[in-house]
Amino acid sequence: MRSLIRSNRLVRSSLDWLPYSGAVPSTFIIRCASALILALITLDDPKLRRFLSHLTKLVVLIGLGTVGFMTVERWNFLDSLFMSVTTITTVGYGEVHTLTDSGRVFAMFLILIGVGAFLYIITDMVSLSLDMNLGRRMKNRIVKLSNHQIICGFGRTGQEVASQLRINRIPFIVVEQNPSVVRKAEDAGFLVIEGDASADETLMRCQITKAKGIVCVLPDDTHNTYIALTARGLNETIDIVARAANPGSESKLKRVGARMVISPYVICGQRLAASITHPLVTQFLDVITHTVEGDLRIEQINIDEGSQLIGQTLKDANIKQTSGAMILAVNQNGKLITNPTPDLKFGFGDELIALGAQLELNKLAKLAGRMEN
Repeated sequence: MRSLIRSNRLVRSSLDWLPYSGAVPSTFIIRCASALILALITLDDPKLRRFLSHLTKLVVLIGLGTVGFMTVERWNFLDSLFMSVTTITTVGYGEVHTLTDSGRVFAMFLILIGVGAFLYIITDMVSLSLDMNLGRRMKNRIVKLSNHQIICGFGRTGQEVASQLRINRIPFIVVEQNPSVVRKAEDAGFLVIEGDASADETLMRCQITKAKGIVCVLPDDTHNTYIALTARGLNETIDIVARAANPGSESKLKRVGARMVISPYVICGQRLAASITHPLVTQFLDVITHTVEGDLRIEQINIDEGSQLIGQTLKDANIKQTSGAMILAVNQNGKLITNPTPDLKFGFGDELIALGAQLELNKLAKLAGRMEN
């Protein structure tokens, strides 16, 4: 920004003493550069700010070339501007007037410095234009989001969460502050918003008031706690799941509204121990919970309004015979009932944890009242 302002002042001081500046619109370039600099100061969009920064540099570059020809060759403003533009853009319509030796030296300098800078600026501006066009389409998709998940952070944990949500066809959006990581998420085809996930305006851009849940997977527990607190303030019913690196952070995250707090180190230690003590069980759980192509899967299925299971007992429903899926547990009124008895009666809002092949689970979902898409 300081370099742009210094360039702006240099053009202004140069034009002020030019003998031909009174007969031409000598303040045209100054006003253009000043307007662009003012826009750069007030804009919040980093990509648009970068685009206008390049546009400002382009105006200043052409302005310096124009000033150079007006100074060295004593040409008027329009001839100098035309010569500057044709030289920098390598169009090459020919010389407006015959160049002096000093003019040739300045033209060579402008070609060596200006052409390279022009090509770099134009290339980056075209790339930014494509990115902004993609960003507008992405923004329209984000506005339409509803009942979605918000992933705060796109590190290794965030990437795995995003991959699993995509596999399960759950709508989500990623919030990331690092521009290079944002580009990585965009290249993966995810909806992304660049910004601080703990800021109200960033979460509002993620449509948090319409979101179903938020996943806080930043490496810093303090940031995760603050994000959970902010999210709860913006949406009282949102489901919050958070990552905690330190054992002492779990209670704090739950106090600010997190339903579940997961420590990757604890989970990793437990899985490593289980792989030693119960290797076959661990392998079986990996197959049914993490392998997409596996024959068996475990799914959570809600009993919706209008389901034929409502009011029936587990025995009368004949779920195993009708669908082929096996009921492992039932969540009723917040209480998880494992290995349910045959006389357990289903009700609206119950959550079934079932084991079976995908086709069997789909049949059970239809019994539970899930509508076909």
